[in-house]
Amino acid sequence: MRKFTMFFEPMTIEHLGLRLYSHLPPVISELVSNAYDAESPKVEVVLPSEITSDAEVVVRDWGHGMTENEVQDHFLPIGRNRRGRDSTARMSKNGKVRVTGRKGLGKLSGLGVAREMEIRAVNSGLATCIALNYDDMLAWPQTNAGRPYEPKIVAERCGPTKDADGVEVKLRKLRRHRSINVQLVRDGLANRLTFIGKSFEVFVNGVKLNPPDRRAECEKAWAVSAIPPRNGKIDSKHTVDGWIGFVESSSQTGRGIDIFASGKAVELQSYFNYPSTHAQFARAHLVGEVVAQFLDDEEDLAGTARNSVVWESEAGQALQEWGREALKWAFDQWLDARKKRKSSEIIKIAGFDKWLEGRTPTEQRAAQKMIAILANDERMEPESAAGLLEIVKSSVETIAFRDLVDTIEAEGSDPAQLMRLFQEWRVIEAREHLKLADGRTEAIDKLQEFIDSDALEVQQVQPLFERNLWLIDPSWTEADAQATYSQLIKNEFPEPKDTEEQDRRLDLLGVRAGGEIVIVELKRPNRVVSRKDLEQIERYVDWARVQWGGGTGPDSVRFVSGILIVGKLSNKADVPPKIERLAASHIRVETYRDLHHRSHEYYAQIEKQLQKVAPEYARQHRKKK
Repeated sequence: MRKFTMFFEPMTIEHLGLRLYSHLPPVISELVSNAYDAESPKVEVVLPSEITSDAEVVVRDWGHGMTENEVQDHFLPIGRNRRGRDSTARMSKNGKVRVTGRKGLGKLSGLGVAREMEIRAVNSGLATCIALNYDDMLAWPQTNAGRPYEPKIVAERCGPTKDADGVEVKLRKLRRHRSINVQLVRDGLANRLTFIGKSFEVFVNGVKLNPPDRRAECEKAWAVSAIPPRNGKIDSKHTVDGWIGFVESSSQTGRGIDIFASGKAVELQSYFNYPSTHAQFARAHLVGEVVAQFLDDEEDLAGTARNSVVWESEAGQALQEWGREALKWAFDQWLDARKKRKSSEIIKIAGFDKWLEGRTPTEQRAAQKMIAILANDERMEPESAAGLLEIVKSSVETIAFRDLVDTIEAEGSDPAQLMRLFQEWRVIEAREHLKLADGRTEAIDKLQEFIDSDALEVQQVQPLFERNLWLIDPSWTEADAQATYSQLIKNEFPEPKDTEEQDRRLDLLGVRAGGEIVIVELKRPNRVVSRKDLEQIERYVDWARVQWGGGTGPDSVRFVSGILIVGKLSNKADVPPKIERLAASHIRVETYRDLHHRSHEYYAQIEKQLQKVAPEYARQHRKKK
């Protein structure tokens, strides 16, 4: 066998392999794409049932394979543009398909999830087999200065063979400990590759992959060419194809528009950077597929790991502008349809429609206006309107109410006037908030006492924060401290016995809020945050994300974030920049006084609202009484 060589810088392997490709679905997608470009009619993916030291991920195709020279000249060079200088040379070796590969970097994707990758290519009865070892590649320049890396030749798998032409890639020494979620890999392939079908079949552990028709699952969907005002025309040079629609069930994951070019995903779950403040509820129902072929034609406008559009480009900016217009139109259609459907559902609750039939025309008009307000409130679900409809029943019979309706009819519909009719409901709601505020005042005062006296001890802080998690985040109305998660983190990161008393943590909590786990580390109230403290909370969160994050089931952990609570911040040069970087990674730093101030302000607002809505229930009035 000839000797094979590979030129690279060590950091290239780390940044283009390990950094860009850290999850299995994108890696396998790259290998499957290579098989498609090689005109293979099918691909077989084999995933191990459990992760052991000899576990392998295998991807085998039946394309045209490679000769020894092709392995050296076409496969091993990093950054080789397989389309050559002519970027329009898009056809495969025998002219059967338009190739999807371009950058020559996908070969490194396997090293992002495995420390060793074996490639066996068969062409015309001759096999060539080499192995790339991640650790050897990084260490090579230290002992072989000036010489290119030489992949290991797997002699026993080389030479004459009766095997059919094609390429087999084996990923070994996997960078994971948890078993592989086969369905997650299947879904990842289906979402990323649109050329999977009758002429290009993919099998995962022997089961054929049949991508679902997501458009068929939509309540309502529109072809891109039917969406005004541009009907799929980006500008004078560019057009897009595909569809946009809405599914019935809402979700914070798996939603958005998937953007494709050359049959591969350029960006998944995109909103074209559309402001998140508009149509919040509609966004959780949005799905779609947009084909923007121009992103992979004249110039390469797909991110290196094919996970984002190069939005800063001229064509990217034009696509973004079109996408925002299309989403606004689609959101408006969905919101209008939702309001009509909600109105129809609300009016039938508890026989309200039957009750309304017996009312006078004036009362009916007033009641219908109220129903319209409920339907327009995105936060209001139909089943939550039962109590309000009872208020409508009692209010609509009064003379004052009918006079108000006459005024509204004469002057036009005024939502501010109409909302006065819900005064009784707001008073009831205010009473409930008051009970909550009164019950939490004691905890706020206790926190202030601990801060002032610097008396926080483990036996004090645990019951205070575990029973009152809202002190950490007022939005945690349904959060709870998870003893299992807390103990797992403490077991993984025990404090050294020789840690100084002032450096010891008071507690380490795993808090579950919906589908999110928040790692909360409590330091002492006189503790000035250090760089070491910041790096420690970062390690906690990184470990937890690997262990628990990324689930897709209804009870899975979808995200892991972190909060470090200390006594004071630091002005040392290396601390503020680190705090900013952690914030970008959803790890924030708080002081005890921050928590106290926020909690106090939050419940001061409740008191303020009570003074407006139900002053007779405000604390000041009760004290006088």
